[in-house]
Amino acid sequence: MEEVAENFAPNIPNSEEVCYVCGAKIFRTAEFMGIKRTFKVMCKCMQKQQEEEKIRQENQERMRKIEKLKKLSLLGERYKNATFENSKTGTNSSFDRAFGRCRKYCELYEETIKNGYGIYLFGDKGVGKTHLTACMANELLSKCVPVLFTNLFEISKAVKSTFNRESNQTEQNLIERFANIEVLFFDDLGTEIFTNNSNDTWLQGLLFDLINKRYNCKKATIFSSNHSLNELINERGIAEKTVDRISEMASGAVIKIEGASLRNTPKTQIF
Repeated sequence: MEEVAENFAPNIPNSEEVCYVCGAKIFRTAEFMGIKRTFKVMCKCMQKQQEEEKIRQENQERMRKIEKLKKLSLLGERYKNATFENSKTGTNSSFDRAFGRCRKYCELYEETIKNGYGIYLFGDKGVGKTHLTACMANELLSKCVPVLFTNLFEISKAVKSTFNRESNQTEQNLIERFANIEVLFFDDLGTEIFTNNSNDTWLQGLLFDLINKRYNCKKATIFSSNHSLNELINERGIAEKTVDRISEMASGAVIKIEGASLRNTPKTQIF
């Protein structure tokens, strides 16, 4: 059924005008209550052109949104172009298994994010943990999912900046932002060693507050660390209640990557 155009035009003399592409008439005459009216309609060519323009505008808006989200994600320059497609696999079976699970998570993103499913990736330095999480972040950004890629140091630094009287944000407002982002990528958890001094007590409370808020709101959180969950408690001094929350958030997806550091792989000489 041909769609009637919005610009209704009564008694147009050139009612035999046709589409110059397909030759279909683009004016129709109808009678209503004894009054004849001539109105413009869209042929299949015009409908197709309108649909293509709508898709073009939607794609432009989508790309604008993606670029805006990328700027807010805090993903560094080194990893901004990391994708599953340009990742090298086939040399480390442990990395490949983690790669497959991370990619599947993103393929099922509507279900995994909706249910607040998390992942805890751990292993020695340089085995590809941050690269994999960056691939996940970029894949979700391409689907217009808001993500934040950060670590405890950056979070604590941002929160401390609110202590300044001139700050236009409060500590709680900033924590809420970290707590409510759709997907939080928590990189290098366990870098800090917690002790019992006053500064570490504050940091310990900040970490638990953030993790607990995301846990209660069923927000998806992706962790990477050089340490197992037990090591976070026994060697890094993170409170057991915090690690318990992390364990529940990543239930069924605590993934260890083993193998030699990729950072020791010789780089291709380009000059």
